Amino acid sequence: MKSVITFLSLVTFSLTATLSAEAASLQDQLAAVAAAENAGKAQEQSQEDARQARFDREAREEHARRARIAAASAERQRQRDAAASAEKSRVLAEHQADKKRDQSYEDELRQLELEQRKLALKREAARVAREDEYIDQDLKSRAARTDVVQSEADATRNLSQGGRDLLQSEGKAREKKAGSWFN
Repeated sequence: MKSVITFLSLVTFSLTATLSAEAASLQDQLAAVAAAENAGKAQEQSQEDARQARFDREAREEHARRARIAAASAERQRQRDAAASAEKSRVLAEHQADKKRDQSYEDELRQLELEQRKLALKREAARVAREDEYIDQDLKSRAARTDVVQSEADATRNLSQGGRDLLQSEGKAREKKAGSWFN
């Protein structure tokens, strides 16, 4: 910038020198310097405005780029969160299904155990209800065994009495025979 101003100043100065020879009035020389100076300032302002516009445009582009990066990052985070939430929901649903299956199995086991207990109680109640019959059958069985033992004893006694009677009859017959005259 300073070089441009210096250049313009030199140009203006050389013009002024040239003009002073040609121009007659000091007023014209001052007006020419002021015009050259104004032209330099206008050119400097134009360059500054272009630089500021370029800086503003770059700042807007950088801001837009950062906004796109932030939006993409936010979208990736949202997708990660959604995937994590879906996985958590899936694991929770799987856990609840397992828990429900286990509870169902345990309920069935308890129901089976209750049914077995009820059946055992019914069986015991039937046995108690028929206890008199069991006692009667037991007594009849014992009586039958007693009768068998008694019958065996009677049979043994009868056999031994029969053998004794036979031996006595045979003994008497031999005595008679021995006592008779005609042997």
